[in-house]
Amino acid sequence: MDPLGKQELVDFYDRHLRDFGDSPQAVRWTPEGQIRRYETLLSVTGDLSGKTILDFGCGKGDFYGFLRRKGASVLYCGIDVNSNLIQLARHKYPQAEFIALDIDEEMFHRPFDVIVAIGVFNLRIAGIEESMKGLLKKLFPLCREALHVNFLTYYVPRRNVELFYVKPEEILAFSIQEISRSVTVRHMKEDIFLSLYK
Repeated sequence: MDPLGKQELVDFYDRHLRDFGDSPQAVRWTPEGQIRRYETLLSVTGDLSGKTILDFGCGKGDFYGFLRRKGASVLYCGIDVNSNLIQLARHKYPQAEFIALDIDEEMFHRPFDVIVAIGVFNLRIAGIEESMKGLLKKLFPLCREALHVNFLTYYVPRRNVELFYVKPEEILAFSIQEISRSVTVRHMKEDIFLSLYK
């Protein structure tokens, strides 16, 4: 990831965590939007019980909390570049594993059945498109079954200059050409859910 973009990302979420505390707004989501994305992701992944899960860019670990409330018994690991978010996640969910990690700087080769990246590429920061493509290529080899990624769709009625939007046809073409030929895309009103399968 672009070093400037990485620092922008850390600073942005530090400010939001300080301003909003332990709430979806700390990671720039609304409570309704967070639940909607988690529900949609679960409809895409199917039952995750018994699976090993890597939540890349896990933030405060709320996807783990959502899975627990749904009764899914998973072996969960969340990683995030922001150590303050990881500290909060560890406090909230001591039974899960959370790692403060910069995947560009540190080796991380553990395999997982399923990898998810929810809202990770939503902020328009320096080098975001190149970072997104590089991270997808880096994460896919770590999954045994599938990598599921959520983006904001380019085709919304009104775009926010602070946010990064993805054209579904472009991310689909990139994924097929560069990562996996077994791919599905679910295009929704505001979001894209991309699934890459082994």
